[in-house]
Formats: sequence, structure tokens, C-alpha cells
Amino acid sequence: MATWDVDGRQVRESSRRSGAVWTWQSASAEPIEYEIEWVQEKDIFLYGTRVRPGGWNVSRLDPAVWTNDGTIEGAREVVERRLRTMPR
Repeated sequence: MATWDVDGRQVRESSRRSGAVWTWQSASAEPIEYEIEWVQEKDIFLYGTRVRPGGWNVSRLDPAVWTNDGTIEGAREVVERRLRTMPR
């Protein structure tokens, strides 16, 4: 699992059977959890948010913006490039 800092937030990368996921959370009293999941077989990116104890709200990110070459390396590059536009 890789971790990097984006504007003061720790972002963690981990693998899933479907591809990979990048997670972070807000710095508030009741943190919001965020994740971007790359689904390898479909080559799509999903965006999820959750405030505990609730469940995840998930939507598909715009494929015209969130596009890659179908590899984990390409997905990682897209996430690193686009993550700064996501809520923190």
C-alpha cells in the first residue's frame, strides 16, 4: 500500500480484486471519508463518500476527464493529476 500527501491530506493507495482504490478523509470533527476506485475490467473510475456510521454514496466519474490507458500505472497517473480537484 502506497501513501502520499496531497495538500496536507494523506492519500492511501491499495489494491482490490476489481483494480485499485485511493482513500483519504477530511480534517473535521466528523470526518468525511472519500475514495476513488478504478475498476480495471471496465476501465472506469468511481467516486465514493461516507460519513460514519452511514454507508457509501458512489457515482461514476466523467469518463471524458477520468480516462487512462487501462493499466494500474495509467490509473495512478490520472488519480495523482486529478486528485487536487477533489474535495478534502
